[in-house]
Amino acid sequence: MIVFILFATLLTAVAAGLVVVPLIRPLRTQLAPAHWAALFACVVLAGGSAALYMTFSNWSWRQNPGVASPQSPIEQLIDHLDRHPRDLAAWLKLGKSYNILQEYPLAVRAFRHADRVAGGHSAAALIGEAEAMILIHDSSLDGPAGQLIERALVLDPNSPKALFFGAAAAMRRGDLALARTRFNKLLAMNPPPDVRTMLQQEIAAIDAKLGEKKPEHVAKMVKPAPG
Repeated sequence: MIVFILFATLLTAVAAGLVVVPLIRPLRTQLAPAHWAALFACVVLAGGSAALYMTFSNWSWRQNPGVASPQSPIEQLIDHLDRHPRDLAAWLKLGKSYNILQEYPLAVRAFRHADRVAGGHSAAALIGEAEAMILIHDSSLDGPAGQLIERALVLDPNSPKALFFGAAAAMRRGDLALARTRFNKLLAMNPPPDVRTMLQQEIAAIDAKLGEKKPEHVAKMVKPAPG
């Protein structure tokens, strides 16, 4: 804004010069330079342009220059982490904020830093990093994101989000029994009705696939006896 004000002042001075110079330069048809008219023109140009801009501009001219403008929550977190780089909770909060804003690469970086601060012992950091990676591209669930989820489940076997992602990863690699176990564990946590319905549907689909994959000798054992 300071650059703009300086530039506007320069333009005002040039405009004033174009008006004032002819007024103060002696001419053959003029008895004496019009000093008072020149002064009046300067006042009108400078004062009038400033008044008009302050009236029609949307800039907050009444802002106290001695008070810093309010920071956004993320800016406050970053400023806090500059001073307290070992604050694990702040790194986790920063990662969650980036996920909400759909700034997933930045969320990955924040959660990864949180994981380093925690020495690899924060399930929340691992789950957050994995979730951000999956939101960037779901294929990561088959690779690094899935590995992070497995690490998180070792640290927190009852994490609903880790269980869900872990079940999905198990299904994608064909481990239906493990996926069923994890979905069942989620179901036992009394989730909301819509989530419960979804889990029951997933378990039913897995049961159907497991039924199709029964070995032939098992299928013969369960055949009804002849009448």
